Formats: sequence, structure tokens, C-alpha cells
Amino acid sequence: MILRNKKGQERNFKILYKIEHNEEIYIVYEDYISSRFYVGLKKDNKLININEEETNFINSILKGVNGE
Repeated sequence: MILRNKKGQERNFKILYKIEHNEEIYIVYEDYISSRFYVGLKKDNKLININEEETNFINSILKGVNGE
């Protein structure tokens, strides 16, 4: 999937999870270039950084998926 970051740069990402909560869509993805994993909030086909509360929420979901 190709998404645009807040600087307007388009990047190709491997989507790992799409989490919908309270009409928001969070994307857990792997960056092909760095092989690192990230989470962003998808709005208007752009990825936006998430705050600490949202990070904790996503982490709790991912721990549940991993059986922790």
C-alpha cells in the first residue's frame, strides 16, 4: 500500500494490521526501507502520528493478538 506522510512524501508500506476504533483507522505497518514497524492514524490517505494514549491502546490490542 502506498500512503503519504505529513510531509507529503509517498512511501510503500507492508500493512500488517488495520484497526478500526471509534471511527478512526489505525494502521500497523512495516517500512520496506528500514524493516521497522510503525503505527499511524490514517486520515485522508495520510498517516498521522499517534499520541501516547493511542499508542498504549494499540499495544494492548497487539498483546492480545500475540496471546500475552
